[in-house]
Amino acid sequence: MIKKLSAMVSYSFIAVVLTFVFQTLATHILTTHEYGILAKWITDIGYLSVFFILGLDSSLLYHAKLGESIERNITKNIIVYFTMLVLSLIAISILQVDKLYYITLSISIFFIAIVGLVRASYQFNQNFKVYNILSIIKPLFILIAFLLLFFKGEIVNYQTALIIYSLMSLIASVCIVLIYLKNNTFYLADSKILDKSYYSYGIRSILNKVLSLTLYASTVYCITALLDFQIVAYFFVASSISKIVWVVPDSVGNLLYPRFLKIHSKKDDEIALNEMYYYAQVVFIINIACIMLFFLLGPTVLSILYDSTYSVNYFPILILLFGNQGMVYYKLISRYLASKNYWKPLYLSLAVGVFTNVISNYILLERFGLIGAAISTSLSFWACGLTISFFVRDSLFKFLNLESLYRSFTNKKVLKV
Repeated sequence: MIKKLSAMVSYSFIAVVLTFVFQTLATHILTTHEYGILAKWITDIGYLSVFFILGLDSSLLYHAKLGESIERNITKNIIVYFTMLVLSLIAISILQVDKLYYITLSISIFFIAIVGLVRASYQFNQNFKVYNILSIIKPLFILIAFLLLFFKGEIVNYQTALIIYSLMSLIASVCIVLIYLKNNTFYLADSKILDKSYYSYGIRSILNKVLSLTLYASTVYCITALLDFQIVAYFFVASSISKIVWVVPDSVGNLLYPRFLKIHSKKDDEIALNEMYYYAQVVFIINIACIMLFFLLGPTVLSILYDSTYSVNYFPILILLFGNQGMVYYKLISRYLASKNYWKPLYLSLAVGVFTNVISNYILLERFGLIGAAISTSLSFWACGLTISFFVRDSLFKFLNLESLYRSFTNKKVLKV
C-alpha cells in the first residue's frame, strides 16, 4: 500500500517542485505587479477550463466503468474540445478584451484538456508508472524555458511570460500524445458524438468543479477586486508553498479513485473505506510535520528563494498549512462519493466553503490584508472538509485516528493494493 503511494507521491512531488521552481523564477524575472497578472492568468486557466472541458474528463472515467471503450470516448472528447477552442477564439476576436491574454489562455486550456484525456486512460487502467511520468513533462518544459529567461538576466513583461507558457504547453502536449500513440490509437470513426447520458454525467460534474475551483480561486479574485495585483502576487506565492503538501492527498485520491470505481459489493466498499482511512491518517502526520518544519525553517526558506519583499508570507503560509488538513477530508471523500454518482454532498460542502471564503474575505481583507486572505482561505477549507465528512459515517474521527495507524504498522496488517 505504502509502496504504491510512495511511487505516486514521488512523481507528483517532482511535478509540484518543477511548478514551484518555475513560479519562484517568475518572481525574479517579472515585477511584483506583472507577476500578479501572471498569477491571475494561471488561476483563470483552472477556473475557465471547467466550462471548456464541460466535465467530460469525469464522464470518460465513469463510462469506462460502465464498459464503454475509453479510446472511442477520448475521440469524442477531442472533437468537443476542439469545437470549444474554435468558439473561444471567435469570441475573443469579436469582444473588446486583452486578446493576447485570452488567446494564450484558451490555447493553454485546450492542451491541458488533451493531456488530461491521455492521463485518464492510464489512470483507469491503473498504469500509474506512465500516468506519473506524464505528470512531469509539461512543468519540466515550462521550467526549462523560464530558466533560460532567468539566466539571461532580464526583466520581462507578462505578455512574454504568457506566450512562453502556452508554447511550452503545446510542445509538451505533442510529446505526451506521441507517447500515447505508441501503444494506443484514436478512433476517428464510429464514435457516437451525440450521447445524452455521456454529456449528462459530465454536466452534472461541472457544478462540483465550478464550486471547487471557486473555493480555491475566490480569494485571488477577492484580492483583485478589493486590493491590488501586488497582494495577489504575495498570496499566490504563499498559496503555492502551502499547496506543495497537497501532493500527498492528491496522489492518494488518484490512487484510490480507480479502486472506488470498481466497488461491486459491500465487502469491496468496506475494504476501500479502510484504505482511505489508512492513507488519511498518514496524510495527517505529514501535515503536522510540515507545519512544524515551516515554523522552524520558514524565514530561512523565504529569504533564500525570494527577495525581501516576500518575507511577509511567513505567517500567511503557516495559516494556510493549518487549513490544508480541512481539505484532506474533501479530497478523499469526494472521490469516494463521486464514484457512486452521488454529487449532492460535494455540492453542499463546496458551497459552504465558498460562502465562508467570500464572507470572510469581505470582512477581513481590507482590515488585515494578506493575513486576512490566509485566514479566510483556511476557514473555508475546514468548513468544506467538515461538511462533507458528515456524509460518510465516522470519517471525521477516523481520518485522525493515529492509534489505528499505529496498530497497522505494529501488527504489519497493511492492506494490499
